[in-house]
Amino acid sequence: MINSLVIGNIPTTTFTTMAFVSLSFLILLFLIKKFAWESISSMLEERASKIANDLDSAEQARLNADTLIQQKEEELTKARTEAAAIIKRAKDNAENNANSIVEEAQAEAQSYREKAQRDMELERVQLMDSARQDVADLSMEIATKIVKKELSKDAHEDLINSHIEGL
Repeated sequence: MINSLVIGNIPTTTFTTMAFVSLSFLILLFLIKKFAWESISSMLEERASKIANDLDSAEQARLNADTLIQQKEEELTKARTEAAAIIKRAKDNAENNANSIVEEAQAEAQSYREKAQRDMELERVQLMDSARQDVADLSMEIATKIVKKELSKDAHEDLINSHIEGL
């Protein structure tokens, strides 16, 4: 009964159902185009441009990251090279310092040896001079004693031995 009130008394066929659905679809399309199509299409366009911008930004960020990675690798290589140069300079300086310290020590030891040699020579000369002086004094003393009294051979030997023991 509702069927006859709404559409009238039209017999239901497949063709009329198809025509009614097609007409409803066309009306729906017209209403969507009239009221919602522009907002939907602008929203889709905004989304497409946002996605395109995001893709471009992601690509740019990837390129920037690649550039930064390359720069960091170059800086790391440069830092390693500088570190190797610093280490080499430090080793060279340490070796030079060690060599100069050894040379200075050798020179100082040589100067001590030379000074000791000079001191020993001076001491030997002084001892020889002192011994000569002592022998001369002793000879003078012996000669004085001999002159003061005439000694026998035994007394003479005793006198010499006592003076030698005194030395």
